[in-house]
Amino acid sequence: MPKLGIAWSKLRWSMAHRGLGGTLRFALRRARRQSIDEAKPLRHPFDERYGVDTSGLIGGGELRSGHRNDVFNTAYYGMAPSRFRTVVDAWIADESHVAIEEYSFVDLGCGKGRAVMMASELRFQEVIGVELNAALARIGEKNLALWTEAGRAVCPVRIVCQEATEFVFPEGHCLLYLFNPFAAPVVRQLIERIEADFAARPRMLDLVYFNPESGELLDAHRGFKLLWTGTVAMSEEDAAVDHVASADDLCSVYRWVG
Repeated sequence: MPKLGIAWSKLRWSMAHRGLGGTLRFALRRARRQSIDEAKPLRHPFDERYGVDTSGLIGGGELRSGHRNDVFNTAYYGMAPSRFRTVVDAWIADESHVAIEEYSFVDLGCGKGRAVMMASELRFQEVIGVELNAALARIGEKNLALWTEAGRAVCPVRIVCQEATEFVFPEGHCLLYLFNPFAAPVVRQLIERIEADFAARPRMLDLVYFNPESGELLDAHRGFKLLWTGTVAMSEEDAAVDHVASADDLCSVYRWVG
């Protein structure tokens, strides 16, 4: 029965995200992709290098917490470090915002915490990872303990087990990071949360959105200004082990202007 429940959860998730035709096409593509990816290592060099556990692909249908928004989870997959660092370094270099030390970095749907760890190497005011799935959050906390014990974090950093749209943003400036963690219905709820938390804080939230599948919701909202969108190259190391990313993947950066 547990296996039947998991299978039903996966099917329900796929139908919600892809529809019947899309579910069938995905199953066929997955069977073909598995044979192509057999030669690629399952463990990312990031984990080998730092002794942490951030590798693996977990489908949205497997990420069950009991919350009503579970069906809108996309998947867990760690961001390619080279892509993350390229975009965040470019954001830091942009002189149109205040210094990084005045920003809190918030990763909604942080999973096992790879982006949270990388962000903590920078001098943010604080770094917060928010993850709904308790099992992933526990792994992230263990990773973070190893990371901080090794002296790699240069700012306060923590992971919170909470649903993204229920998270209350910290005071002051925030850099919000999304690696396409959830589908449009949750993005709509997140926009409502941003409207509430930043109503009196125009230009105090920037948003980095990798694989912006629901970017049209931000594009259509008068409160958000698109600063940049484009593709981000991966390093040879990342490309050699990545099972998901494409050279055509987009990243978009927005600013809340109120």
